[in-house]
Amino acid sequence: MVTRSAVPATALATALLLAAGNAVTAGELRLRPGMTGVADIGSTGCALFNEMHYNGPTGMQHQVLTWVQGYLYAHNETTIDSILAALPADNGWDFDSLSAVFVDYCKAKPEANVSEAAIALSAILLDGKSAPPRRPRAPLPLK
Repeated sequence: MVTRSAVPATALATALLLAAGNAVTAGELRLRPGMTGVADIGSTGCALFNEMHYNGPTGMQHQVLTWVQGYLYAHNETTIDSILAALPADNGWDFDSLSAVFVDYCKAKPEANVSEAAIALSAILLDGKSAPPRRPRAPLPLK
C-alpha cells in the first residue's frame, strides 16, 4: 500500500533523477536548469572567481558569503555572525569588507581555490582582527 506522503516523495525523487542528467555548465560551476542556491564555490579556482566577481551574475558576493557561512560552520563549528558578535562593535566588518578579503586573496593568489580564501578570512576573524582599511573601489573593467 502506498501512503499519501510517499507519493510526493517518490515524485520528487524521480524529478531530481531526471533533472540530474541535464547539467548546465558555467565555467567550472555546475547547476541544473532552474536550480537556485549556492554551487560548490569552494572548488572554484581564484582565477575564475576573479572573472566572475566582476562579470558574474548579480548577487555573486552574496552567494559567496552564503557559501562561506556554511563552509566555516562545517570547518570551525561557528558562523561569521557569531565571530563578529564577539568582536568590539567598532570592528569595521561589513558585507563589503568581508567580500574584499576574497577579492584581495584571489587577486594575489589566482592559482588558489576559493576555499583557501575562506580559510584566510576565518583566520583573520578568529584572530580578532578588525576589517582592513577601506580603499576606493576600482571602476569595473570594460570588455
